[in-house]
Amino acid sequence: MSFGFSNPFPSVAVLGPGLIGGSLVMAVRECMPGAEIRLWARRESPLQFAKERGLADLCTQSLGEAVQHVKLIVLATPTGTYSELGTKFVEYLDKDAIVTDVGSTKGNVHAGIGSFLKKQGHLFIGSHPMAGSEKQGIEHARPDLFKGAVVALTTDGSEDQIALDKLRSFWEQLGAAAIAMDPHSHDEIVAAISHVPHLMAALTARTAISPDIALSALGQMAATGFCDTTRVCSGSPELWTDILTQNAEAICPCLERSIADQRRVLQLLQEKNCRELQQWLAEAKRARESIC
Repeated sequence: MSFGFSNPFPSVAVLGPGLIGGSLVMAVRECMPGAEIRLWARRESPLQFAKERGLADLCTQSLGEAVQHVKLIVLATPTGTYSELGTKFVEYLDKDAIVTDVGSTKGNVHAGIGSFLKKQGHLFIGSHPMAGSEKQGIEHARPDLFKGAVVALTTDGSEDQIALDKLRSFWEQLGAAAIAMDPHSHDEIVAAISHVPHLMAALTARTAISPDIALSALGQMAATGFCDTTRVCSGSPELWTDILTQNAEAICPCLERSIADQRRVLQLLQEKNCRELQQWLAEAKRARESIC
Protein backbone atom coordinates (compact mmCIF):
# COMPACT_ATOMS: atom_id res chain seq x y z
CA MET A 1 0.00 0.00 0.00
CA SER A 2 1.62 3.27 -1.07
CA PHE A 3 -0.82 5.77 0.55
CA GLY A 4 -0.41 7.97 -2.53
CA PHE A 5 3.01 9.39 -1.57
CA SER A 6 5.11 9.01 -4.72
CA ASN A 7 7.92 11.01 -3.10
CA PRO A 8 7.10 11.22 0.62
CA PHE A 9 10.21 13.23 1.57
CA PRO A 10 12.02 15.57 -0.85
CA SER A 11 14.99 15.62 1.53
CA VAL A 12 16.42 12.99 3.89
CA ALA A 13 19.23 13.36 6.43
CA VAL A 14 20.93 10.25 7.81
CA LEU A 15 22.89 10.76 11.01
CA GLY A 16 25.42 7.95 11.26
CA PRO A 17 27.15 6.25 8.29
CA GLY A 18 27.40 2.67 9.55
CA LEU A 19 26.01 -0.44 7.89
CA ILE A 20 22.36 0.62 8.29
CA GLY A 21 22.90 4.33 7.71
CA GLY A 22 25.12 3.69 4.71
CA SER A 23 22.66 1.20 3.24
CA LEU A 24 19.88 3.72 3.78
CA VAL A 25 21.54 6.49 1.77
CA MET A 26 22.28 3.98 -0.99
CA ALA A 27 18.68 2.75 -1.01
CA VAL A 28 17.23 6.27 -1.07
CA ARG A 29 19.58 7.20 -3.93
CA GLU A 30 18.44 4.13 -5.89
CA CYS A 31 14.72 4.10 -5.09
CA MET A 32 13.94 7.83 -4.73
CA PRO A 33 15.82 9.64 -7.49
CA GLY A 34 15.55 13.37 -6.99
CA ALA A 35 15.46 13.26 -3.21
CA GLU A 36 18.18 15.33 -1.59
CA ILE A 37 20.36 13.16 0.67
CA ARG A 38 22.48 14.50 3.50
CA LEU A 39 24.86 12.37 5.56
CA TRP A 40 26.33 13.33 8.93
CA ALA A 41 29.17 11.67 10.84
CA ARG A 42 31.50 12.59 13.68
CA ARG A 43 34.52 11.29 11.76
CA GLU A 44 35.76 12.35 8.34
CA SER A 45 36.77 8.89 7.05
CA PRO A 46 33.26 7.45 6.45
CA LEU A 47 32.17 10.76 4.94
CA GLN A 48 35.13 10.60 2.56
CA PHE A 49 34.06 7.07 1.61
CA ALA A 50 30.56 8.37 0.83
CA LYS A 51 31.86 11.40 -1.08
CA GLU A 52 34.10 9.30 -3.32
CA ARG A 53 31.13 7.14 -4.29
CA GLY A 54 28.58 9.93 -4.65
CA LEU A 55 26.28 8.42 -2.03
CA ALA A 56 24.96 11.73 -0.69
CA ASP A 57 24.45 15.28 -1.91
CA LEU A 58 25.99 16.64 1.27
CA CYS A 59 28.47 14.93 3.59
CA THR A 60 29.09 16.95 6.72
CA GLN A 61 30.27 16.92 10.33
CA SER A 62 27.88 19.78 11.16
CA LEU A 63 24.55 18.67 12.64
CA GLY A 64 22.89 21.97 11.83
CA GLU A 65 23.96 21.76 8.21
CA ALA A 66 22.75 18.16 8.04
CA VAL A 67 19.19 18.69 9.33
CA GLN A 68 18.23 22.27 8.46
CA HIS A 69 15.18 22.39 6.16
CA VAL A 70 15.20 18.57 5.82
CA LYS A 71 11.84 16.78 6.07
CA LEU A 72 13.02 13.37 7.32
CA ILE A 73 15.87 12.92 9.78
CA VAL A 74 17.00 9.34 10.48
CA LEU A 75 19.08 8.60 13.58
CA ALA A 76 21.45 5.74 12.67
CA THR A 77 23.96 6.08 15.51
CA PRO A 78 23.92 3.89 18.66
CA THR A 79 20.72 4.60 20.61
CA GLY A 80 22.68 5.83 23.60
CA THR A 81 23.79 8.86 21.57
CA TYR A 82 20.31 10.00 20.48
CA SER A 83 19.61 12.37 23.35
CA GLU A 84 22.98 14.11 23.02
CA LEU A 85 22.45 14.59 19.28
CA GLY A 86 18.86 15.72 19.75
CA THR A 87 19.81 18.56 22.08
CA LYS A 88 22.28 19.75 19.46
CA PHE A 89 20.13 19.57 16.31
CA VAL A 90 16.67 20.41 17.66
CA GLU A 91 17.10 24.16 17.11
CA TYR A 92 17.63 23.55 13.38
CA LEU A 93 14.55 21.37 12.78
CA ASP A 94 11.68 22.54 10.63
CA LYS A 95 8.33 22.33 12.39
CA ASP A 96 6.99 19.81 9.84
CA ALA A 97 10.09 17.60 9.93
CA ILE A 98 9.78 13.98 11.07
CA VAL A 99 12.54 12.39 13.13
CA THR A 100 12.90 8.61 13.12
CA ASP A 101 15.63 6.11 13.96
CA VAL A 102 16.79 2.60 13.09
CA GLY A 103 17.59 1.28 16.57
CA SER A 104 16.58 -2.18 17.77
CA THR A 105 15.18 -1.04 21.13
CA LYS A 106 12.29 1.35 21.40
CA GLY A 107 11.00 1.85 24.95
CA ASN A 108 14.16 3.72 25.96
CA VAL A 109 14.18 5.66 22.68
CA HIS A 110 10.61 6.93 23.05
CA ALA A 111 11.22 7.78 26.72
CA GLY A 112 14.39 9.67 25.76
CA ILE A 113 14.67 11.43 22.41
CA GLY A 114 11.01 10.85 21.56
CA SER A 115 9.78 12.56 24.72
CA PHE A 116 12.33 15.35 24.37
CA LEU A 117 11.35 16.17 20.79
CA LYS A 118 7.64 16.03 21.62
CA LYS A 119 8.14 18.60 24.40
CA GLN A 120 9.93 20.81 21.86
CA GLY A 121 6.96 20.59 19.49
CA HIS A 122 8.52 18.10 17.06
CA LEU A 123 7.45 14.70 15.83
CA PHE A 124 9.25 11.44 16.48
CA ILE A 125 8.20 8.02 15.14
CA GLY A 126 10.45 5.03 15.77
CA SER A 127 11.61 2.72 12.99
CA HIS A 128 13.31 -0.65 13.32
CA PRO A 129 14.21 -2.36 10.04
CA MET A 130 14.64 -6.08 10.70
CA ALA A 131 17.68 -6.20 8.45
CA GLY A 132 21.40 -6.12 8.99
CA SER A 133 24.58 -8.13 9.17
CA GLU A 134 27.22 -9.16 11.65
CA LYS A 135 29.51 -6.86 9.64
CA GLN A 136 29.74 -3.19 10.55
CA GLY A 137 30.61 0.01 8.74
CA ILE A 138 29.60 1.84 5.58
CA GLU A 139 32.04 -0.24 3.54
CA HIS A 140 29.66 -3.20 4.02
CA ALA A 141 26.51 -1.21 3.15
CA ARG A 142 24.35 -2.20 0.21
CA PRO A 143 21.26 -0.61 -1.40
CA ASP A 144 19.10 -3.75 -1.30
CA LEU A 145 19.46 -4.33 2.45
CA PHE A 146 15.84 -3.39 3.18
CA LYS A 147 14.20 -5.21 0.27
CA GLY A 148 11.87 -7.86 1.65
CA ALA A 149 12.53 -6.76 5.24
CA VAL A 150 9.94 -5.88 7.86
CA VAL A 151 10.17 -2.44 9.47
CA ALA A 152 8.45 -1.87 12.80
CA LEU A 153 7.10 1.67 13.16
CA THR A 154 6.68 2.46 16.85
CA THR A 155 4.32 5.13 18.12
CA ASP A 156 2.79 6.25 21.40
CA GLY A 157 -0.58 6.77 19.70
CA SER A 158 -0.39 10.56 19.57
CA GLU A 159 1.33 10.90 16.20
CA ASP A 160 -0.35 12.47 13.19
CA GLN A 161 -1.71 9.72 10.92
CA ILE A 162 -0.54 11.47 7.77
CA ALA A 163 3.02 11.60 9.13
CA LEU A 164 2.86 7.91 10.03
CA ASP A 165 1.58 7.07 6.55
CA LYS A 166 4.37 9.08 4.93
CA LEU A 167 7.00 7.23 6.94
CA ARG A 168 5.34 3.91 6.07
CA SER A 169 5.42 4.89 2.39
CA PHE A 170 9.11 5.82 2.69
CA TRP A 171 10.09 2.35 3.91
CA GLU A 172 7.81 0.62 1.41
CA GLN A 173 9.48 2.47 -1.46
CA LEU A 174 12.77 1.00 -0.25
CA GLY A 175 11.25 -2.47 -0.63
CA ALA A 176 10.28 -3.12 2.99
CA ALA A 177 6.96 -3.95 4.62
CA ALA A 178 6.14 -1.55 7.46
CA ILE A 179 3.93 -2.42 10.44
CA ALA A 180 2.95 -0.16 13.34
CA MET A 181 3.09 -1.19 17.01
CA ASP A 182 3.65 0.30 20.44
CA PRO A 183 7.22 0.45 21.84
CA HIS A 184 6.59 -2.04 24.68
CA SER A 185 5.25 -4.72 22.33
CA HIS A 186 8.16 -4.11 19.98
CA ASP A 187 10.73 -4.65 22.72
CA GLU A 188 9.08 -7.87 23.91
CA ILE A 189 8.99 -9.26 20.37
CA VAL A 190 12.58 -8.42 19.46
CA ALA A 191 13.76 -9.82 22.79
CA ALA A 192 12.29 -13.18 21.77
CA ILE A 193 13.24 -13.27 18.09
CA SER A 194 16.49 -11.27 18.00
CA HIS A 195 18.13 -10.41 21.30
CA VAL A 196 17.87 -13.75 23.13
CA PRO A 197 18.84 -15.64 19.93
CA HIS A 198 21.97 -13.48 19.83
CA LEU A 199 22.76 -14.57 23.37
CA MET A 200 22.07 -18.20 22.43
CA ALA A 201 24.49 -17.90 19.50
CA ALA A 202 27.12 -16.49 21.83
CA LEU A 203 26.50 -19.27 24.36
CA THR A 204 26.81 -21.89 21.63
CA ALA A 205 30.15 -20.46 20.50
CA ARG A 206 31.42 -20.22 24.08
CA THR A 207 30.25 -23.73 24.96
CA ALA A 208 32.19 -25.20 22.03
CA ILE A 209 35.47 -24.04 23.55
CA SER A 210 36.82 -26.76 25.81
CA PRO A 211 40.27 -27.28 27.36
CA ASP A 212 40.02 -30.92 26.26
CA ILE A 213 39.52 -30.19 22.54
CA ALA A 214 42.01 -28.37 20.31
CA LEU A 215 40.69 -25.32 18.47
CA SER A 216 42.16 -26.67 15.24
CA ALA A 217 40.02 -29.80 15.59
CA LEU A 218 36.91 -27.72 16.19
CA GLY A 219 37.67 -25.67 13.10
CA GLN A 220 38.19 -28.75 10.96
CA MET A 221 34.87 -30.30 11.99
CA ALA A 222 32.62 -27.23 12.22
CA ALA A 223 30.15 -27.21 9.32
CA THR A 224 27.24 -25.02 8.26
CA GLY A 225 25.07 -26.00 11.24
CA PHE A 226 27.48 -24.57 13.80
CA CYS A 227 28.57 -21.64 11.63
CA ASP A 228 25.01 -20.59 10.73
CA THR A 229 23.81 -20.94 14.32
CA THR A 230 26.61 -18.77 15.69
CA ARG A 231 27.00 -16.27 12.82
CA VAL A 232 25.21 -13.38 14.53
CA CYS A 233 27.51 -13.37 17.55
CA SER A 234 30.31 -12.15 15.25
CA GLY A 235 28.66 -8.74 15.50
CA SER A 236 30.20 -5.86 17.46
CA PRO A 237 30.42 -6.73 21.19
CA GLU A 238 30.21 -3.01 22.05
CA LEU A 239 27.06 -2.50 19.99
CA TRP A 240 25.40 -5.63 21.34
CA THR A 241 26.27 -4.77 24.93
CA ASP A 242 24.30 -1.55 24.47
CA ILE A 243 21.36 -3.32 22.81
CA LEU A 244 21.11 -6.08 25.40
CA THR A 245 21.37 -3.82 28.43
CA GLN A 246 18.86 -1.35 27.00
CA ASN A 247 16.30 -4.11 26.49
CA ALA A 248 17.15 -6.09 29.63
CA GLU A 249 13.64 -5.69 31.06
CA ALA A 250 12.17 -7.66 28.15
CA ILE A 251 15.14 -10.00 27.69
CA CYS A 252 15.45 -11.28 31.27
CA PRO A 253 12.04 -13.04 31.50
CA CYS A 254 12.64 -14.61 28.09
CA LEU A 255 16.10 -15.74 29.14
CA GLU A 256 14.72 -17.20 32.38
CA ARG A 257 12.28 -19.31 30.35
CA SER A 258 15.18 -20.51 28.22
CA ILE A 259 17.26 -21.43 31.28
CA ALA A 260 14.34 -23.43 32.72
CA ASP A 261 13.95 -25.18 29.38
CA GLN A 262 17.66 -26.03 29.28
CA ARG A 263 17.43 -27.50 32.75
CA ARG A 264 14.54 -29.64 31.56
CA VAL A 265 16.55 -30.91 28.57
CA LEU A 266 19.50 -31.66 30.84
CA GLN A 267 17.22 -33.73 33.07
CA LEU A 268 15.79 -35.63 30.10
CA LEU A 269 19.27 -36.44 28.85
CA GLN A 270 20.47 -37.53 32.27
CA GLU A 271 17.43 -39.80 32.52
CA LYS A 272 17.82 -40.92 28.87
CA ASN A 273 14.11 -40.19 28.50
CA CYS A 274 13.84 -40.65 24.74
CA ARG A 275 10.05 -40.28 24.56
CA GLU A 276 9.89 -36.88 26.26
CA LEU A 277 13.07 -35.67 24.55
CA GLN A 278 11.53 -36.45 21.16
CA GLN A 279 8.38 -34.59 22.21
CA TRP A 280 10.47 -31.60 23.29
CA LEU A 281 12.27 -31.55 19.93
CA ALA A 282 8.95 -31.88 18.08
CA GLU A 283 7.57 -28.88 19.97
CA ALA A 284 10.66 -26.87 19.05
CA LYS A 285 10.25 -27.87 15.39
CA ARG A 286 6.59 -26.76 15.40
CA ALA A 287 7.51 -23.46 17.05
CA ARG A 288 10.18 -22.74 14.48
CA GLU A 289 7.95 -23.63 11.54
CA SER A 290 5.05 -21.54 12.86
CA ILE A 291 7.33 -18.48 13.12
CA CYS A 292 9.44 -18.90 9.99
